[in-house]
Amino acid sequence: MKDKPVILVVDDQFQNIELLEAYLVPQGYEIVKASSGQEAFEKISKNQIDLILLDVMMPGISGIEVLEKLRADEKLKAIPVVMVTVLKETEDKLKALEAGCDDFISKPFDKIELLARVKSILKINYYIKQLGEKDKFKEVVDKISDGIAICRHDYTIKDSNPAFLKYLNISDPANVNLFETLFTNFSVSISKEALTDLAIAHKTFDVMRQKSETAEALYLEANMDLIKNSAGELLSIIFILRDVTATREEEFLKQDTLTLLSHKLRTPLGVINGNVSLLQDGSYGPLNEEQRKVIDSVSKQSSLLISIVEELLGFTIAGGHSS
Repeated sequence: MKDKPVILVVDDQFQNIELLEAYLVPQGYEIVKASSGQEAFEKISKNQIDLILLDVMMPGISGIEVLEKLRADEKLKAIPVVMVTVLKETEDKLKALEAGCDDFISKPFDKIELLARVKSILKINYYIKQLGEKDKFKEVVDKISDGIAICRHDYTIKDSNPAFLKYLNISDPANVNLFETLFTNFSVSISKEALTDLAIAHKTFDVMRQKSETAEALYLEANMDLIKNSAGELLSIIFILRDVTATREEEFLKQDTLTLLSHKLRTPLGVINGNVSLLQDGSYGPLNEEQRKVIDSVSKQSSLLISIVEELLGFTIAGGHSS
């Protein structure tokens, strides 16, 4: 709950507003005032209202009409409304309930009753909002492609999204120890000791599964974060898994291609250069001046070509590693 919940008091009688303000402000509430239904909507548009104390009997737009308009507005319908009234007729209360009010407070005000009702409704609304935000967050997390899991300090899974369970082939996460699952069923690029080192709050490592008859190859980039309280005690461990299989396989393909290319180019160039050297050394007989000039030219161009190929391969391999 916010440090100062904001309460909109709507009443055409100024003395009623003053009395409510005198009761509520010392309790830590911020008061916004309106003397009519029209003014109430103006104040709602300019403030983040947590609760409305709404007088039933007002000139112009009545409290019931204000309530009906609030409940018909998608952005405003969740604001809790307490009807303030001197009416005790069941019919009037039924109208207010049908319009969507959350509670009633009768005039003259009983301070203890008023404060208890306000506190209770604000607390309930706070928890409703929290649950709503949690549901929205979970809905988003469940749809994303990254696998996310929250684990207890002993690495048992407390909560996870479908993607996480799919990546690690976990059908039922109840009582699953993620530490054991990773090191039993996958190749992990970090040691057990490093993974359980609580002195390092963030770790990045790879989780791999080789291709088999029953499963495709899988390469996951894993990020692990430790959540601690202010005293440094471990509360939760968060794991995020990202499927990088396509990227890694592309890197492996590039590397294989470069290795093949390197072999195919270097081998014949080495043969050419070696034979030219033998010719220059006279291993195949003496050379006349014209022949020596030609062989020296071939040797020079061969060495230049080898240098270009080495430079090109070195640049390509470096580029492949950085991708």
